[in-house]
Amino acid sequence: MSDQKIFAGARIKKLRGAMGLSQTAMAGELEISASYLNLIERNQRPITVQLILKLSKTYNISPEDLEGDADGTVTALKEVFSDALLQGELPGYEELFEVADVAPNVASGIQKLHEGYRQALLRLSELNTEMSNGRDVSQTALPTDVVNVAMESRANYYDGLDRAAETLAGEMDLARGLYAELQDRLFHKHRITVQTLPIETMPEWTRRFDKHSMRLFISDRLNSYGRVTELATDLVLRELPDEIDSAVLRLDLKTPEAVKAGRLEMANYAALALLLPYKRFFQTARRMKYDVEALAKRFDVSFGEVATRMTTLGRVKMEGIPFFMQEVDQAGNMVRRLGVNGYPRAKFGGDCPKLSIFKAVSLPQQLLTQIVEHSDGQAYFTLNRSTKQSGGAYGENLRQSAILLGCEAEHMVDTVYAQGGAVGRADVGQNCRLCERPHCAQRAEPPVARPLMFDGAENSVSAFNFKV
Repeated sequence: MSDQKIFAGARIKKLRGAMGLSQTAMAGELEISASYLNLIERNQRPITVQLILKLSKTYNISPEDLEGDADGTVTALKEVFSDALLQGELPGYEELFEVADVAPNVASGIQKLHEGYRQALLRLSELNTEMSNGRDVSQTALPTDVVNVAMESRANYYDGLDRAAETLAGEMDLARGLYAELQDRLFHKHRITVQTLPIETMPEWTRRFDKHSMRLFISDRLNSYGRVTELATDLVLRELPDEIDSAVLRLDLKTPEAVKAGRLEMANYAALALLLPYKRFFQTARRMKYDVEALAKRFDVSFGEVATRMTTLGRVKMEGIPFFMQEVDQAGNMVRRLGVNGYPRAKFGGDCPKLSIFKAVSLPQQLLTQIVEHSDGQAYFTLNRSTKQSGGAYGENLRQSAILLGCEAEHMVDTVYAQGGAVGRADVGQNCRLCERPHCAQRAEPPVARPLMFDGAENSVSAFNFKV
């Protein structure tokens, strides 16, 4: 046992409260004075070895728990304060213990800040090395970029992870209510209590876990779909860690930061597979002819979640329509792409302003259908609809984006969208610089492979005239 002074006031006070004892009653059982116990609880006196043994014997608790670093927090804090940046600022053991014991969330925050600082230093070191070797770092990929490229370069189906999530769903009664069942699973399996907090209490987070109190806090800024997704993500991270790690390995990521980012993406995948178990979702989707909005209502999830799940229907002998998906924000930035082998990026581009996805951003909840034809003659059927970030307080500027869910036009006959109704049509290009369609009123740039014409005798509807 350590020879250092041990201050465990908060822990002893919590123990006493849990047993419903007064200071006088506990002091009597420990054969010490009530005033001495009061000083111990206020960390004005350390506890002695004899008292630790007495507490252990009287209340059947581990001496290591009283010694103060059962979860390694004090050790972690000592490592943080040993950093050269904090030279000369190393607190004593008593101070470290007091922070860990009295303010565990502060201790956790200090560790996270230091980890972020170390990662930033590592990233700067890598960039410095690349610059020293003469490499252009202006387009250096961030860990999230690396993960996105890896996911776009392969089919968006991870068999082992998907089946594990389906098995987990089979152990639960999701039909009785997603939120209630997930909440019960977290409590009975992991002893975690779920608590919803108002926005003003947790303004910057949607989900946060306090390991000391074993409580999972969910922000009430989220709508019902968002809350369910947060619970599902937390649950799969606890119950499917090996399957998640195995899926990450398939992405062949090279850096620790990219691996961490990939793990979060695979956790999101697993959470969706839990909420929409493969076999049931596939059979229902095919029976309902891939009606995205109707499927969202049937499974009580969001439009975006159904659209994302549509891109994962790649199980052998149970394949669905090979959908691809992309999401853009109001400024036209590409948020994400999912689909078979990078399909949207390689053949679809996503930058042509004629695509209905850019119109859908400003049309809340309106579904736009469109058949688009490339210059090579390949045609695609697309569904386009806006989505909005869940919840938020008054005056917050929430992110709004639009989703394009598409497939080759020949598959449209297998969907509900082939049953009449107006379907827009457009001749599109991958982007203006590569597209050579003449007289396009929406052209933003001239094609790189065609000479421009500057003839004052005629003027095209396009901003750029060029020789075809």
